[in-house]
Amino acid sequence: MALLKRDSAARDAKPRDADASPLARVMREFEQLVLDFESGLQRSLEDPRSAAQHSMRGWCSEDVRREACRMAITDLSDKYTRKHIRRSLNAAESEGKRVEEQLHALSLSASPDGDDELGIHNGYFRLYSTELFDLLGQPTDLRFGTLRFHKHDTNSAYDESPSAGVTVELALNNSFFVADSEETLPYHTFRMPTAPSLQNRGILSRNPDDDGAFPDFDSWLLFTFLGNGCIKLEVPIEMCAHVYGGRLRGRENEEVTFWGFFVDDDIDS
Repeated sequence: MALLKRDSAARDAKPRDADASPLARVMREFEQLVLDFESGLQRSLEDPRSAAQHSMRGWCSEDVRREACRMAITDLSDKYTRKHIRRSLNAAESEGKRVEEQLHALSLSASPDGDDELGIHNGYFRLYSTELFDLLGQPTDLRFGTLRFHKHDTNSAYDESPSAGVTVELALNNSFFVADSEETLPYHTFRMPTAPSLQNRGILSRNPDDDGAFPDFDSWLLFTFLGNGCIKLEVPIEMCAHVYGGRLRGRENEEVTFWGFFVDDDIDS
């Protein structure tokens, strides 16, 4: 199907008006794509060695034109969907880094305790990751994830004073994981901070469908509670490979960074 590949070099070589409207630019790009695909389809139709010729047998020029238009629309849709996703992820990452830098500046000058703007949020978060998007080749059908924290007061046998236990629910693509701060006691303690902190906090997660067993891949989730409705989540790349597959397989000892933003879902209303 190499003959169907559009001639991007020829298209890019043609100068365009710098001040043209976005719609005019898109229409010109669409028209050029149609011409490229139409030429490729016509060559395939006329080439007896082409594998595509059998499926195109009996096509007329209108059929070729219609298929070229369909292919051009699909190509443009993928391109602009990818751009839209990238802009959204860039905005989320920039906001996360801004909050992280703000907290770092406060930690150098004074304690952030008592700063209302940087208060800790507990509940539902939506996740974004430019890193995952790029690692997987920027697919337009990529599903990121959501995260929810539940606090529950416990009187742990491993702690003389009452402590606030935490349950975490994490959805990535079509996979679901849970984590409970009591499951790793007494060897590891996980608590949400009372104020924003640059300290990393880890908790071991598992898939509840696996009869309570922890997975054979690394499933430690690493949280940084940055405040202002923002958290940073680092997920082992082995866990991401289990969920998303693709280019992530075969890699280890790395983390994929997600930025989480609090969403007020009015759970009490």
